[in-house]
Amino acid sequence: MNPIHFLPVLCALFVGLLPVTTARAAEPSSGLWAGTAKVDITPPEAAAVNLAGQPLRPRDPLFARVLVLKDANTSLAIVSLDLIVFASEKVVAEARAKWGVDHVILSATHTHAAMAPRGMLIKPPAAPDWTRDPRGPGHAVAWSRLSDDPWYAATEAKVVAAIGQAMQKLFPARLAAGKGRYDSAYMAHNRRLVGPTRVSPLWENPDRRPTQPVDPTVGVLRIEDLTGKPRAFAVHYACHPVALMSAGVMSRDYPGALVDHLEQQLGSDCMGMFLQGASGDLDPYDLHNLRGDNRFNISQQSGIALARAALRIAEGLQAPPAGPRRALQVKESLLTIPHRHGAQSTAVGILTVVIQDALALVAIPGEPFIQHQLDLNAKSPVANTFILGLAYHGKGAPFVVYIPTAQAVKEGGYGAAECSFLAADAGEKLVNAAVERIREFTGKGKPSP
Repeated sequence: MNPIHFLPVLCALFVGLLPVTTARAAEPSSGLWAGTAKVDITPPEAAAVNLAGQPLRPRDPLFARVLVLKDANTSLAIVSLDLIVFASEKVVAEARAKWGVDHVILSATHTHAAMAPRGMLIKPPAAPDWTRDPRGPGHAVAWSRLSDDPWYAATEAKVVAAIGQAMQKLFPARLAAGKGRYDSAYMAHNRRLVGPTRVSPLWENPDRRPTQPVDPTVGVLRIEDLTGKPRAFAVHYACHPVALMSAGVMSRDYPGALVDHLEQQLGSDCMGMFLQGASGDLDPYDLHNLRGDNRFNISQQSGIALARAALRIAEGLQAPPAGPRRALQVKESLLTIPHRHGAQSTAVGILTVVIQDALALVAIPGEPFIQHQLDLNAKSPVANTFILGLAYHGKGAPFVVYIPTAQAVKEGGYGAAECSFLAADAGEKLVNAAVERIREFTGKGKPSP
């Protein structure tokens, strides 16, 4: 969300806003089933605009990719969408009513060159303090109810249908997860340049100057069938997909190049996925300095390089043996978080997942700063713990904009003073709540002092 022309729109993207019986073999030793589906959600060209209202000419198709995980007790659908943000109570409710799916994570890749619902571009309402824009009063824009947007409604229906397809194609599965260091020539740097008296935006970093904090790791989630054949391969990484945001094209940016490369390497039976991390203050190195075809080439190479790193990490991964606990444990939590100014508060939902004690996922409906990802990793008893930003599960606010650290709030700057409104300790509260759930699931209480 960097260029200034996107700032006023994104500052206020906040809304106060029959189970299927599937024939299966006997329960696998892992206790886990999985299913996948992919659906095209590309809008018609006449309807395609970005958040600034700029028309988008087609370049890439947009997809929703569904991974369903199920054990004997519960089921979870993880949906990765090639959109800047996506939230829908309807999808969550209908997935439960029609397909018996207990929990749904709607996770946007956050590409800034994709479709924005026209309902986001409405007449400015009266702006509370947290939506103040540097250009002056009256520039705040609220995310409206989206039920009147034909493309959005069609996308909701397609996602529900894809979840059903994945549920109807369940197979006994094994999961392998891991992460490793990723030193990239393309991304990511911290876009907050903290000086003695002010914080300046570092939208691009063509000189590759070191910045902090960043998380130079890539996470991998591989789902395979009982023959060892990969059927889904998800990559977790934290960085804004913004290289193509002002190019006037509809594109999946580097997450699209990543999944395309994964599927080329792993075969058509394996679905690639991208899971966005805590990218609130992270950008790729190159942005405004890119011109012409070079910006498309850099976006492409960024995704391919990330995919290659993930595939290298996955080479040494093995599915863990079945443990004493349930294969899939999920808990939805709703926290009441005060606003930074005034007496208002917002209900913020998080969804915490632990799979076979080998992988933990924490879905948060906003853009956490990367330090929250680092803190979660340090506190979690599960080595492979991935925070999913821009991820909604049907409860609480669909999008709470940026979630800075308390230190960043003190320092100020974009994403901390502007375009964020929750109390300064909101991120810490969300992380601690997730860690508590993970410890509960794994039977690992708080460490001894």
